[in-house]
Amino acid sequence: MAKTEIEQLESALNALVHRPQLIRFDYWASRIEGLLEQTGLSPRDRQRLHALRDLLGLVPRECTVVSP
Repeated sequence: MAKTEIEQLESALNALVHRPQLIRFDYWASRIEGLLEQTGLSPRDRQRLHALRDLLGLVPRECTVVSP
C-alpha cells in the first residue's frame, strides 16, 4: 500500500516541480510526513520519501535549525 502511495507522490511531485506555482506545500508536506510516520516502511521506501521531501525543500520535523 505505501509503495503505491509513494509512487503516486513521486509522479505528482516530479510533474509539479516544473510548475512551482501549482505546488501546495502544506498538502504535499503532510502527505509525505504522514507516510514517514508509518511503521513497516522498507529502507528503500523511506529513502524515496526523504528524497521527495528534499525535492520540496522541506526541513524535517525532527531537525531544528539553530541560529549562530
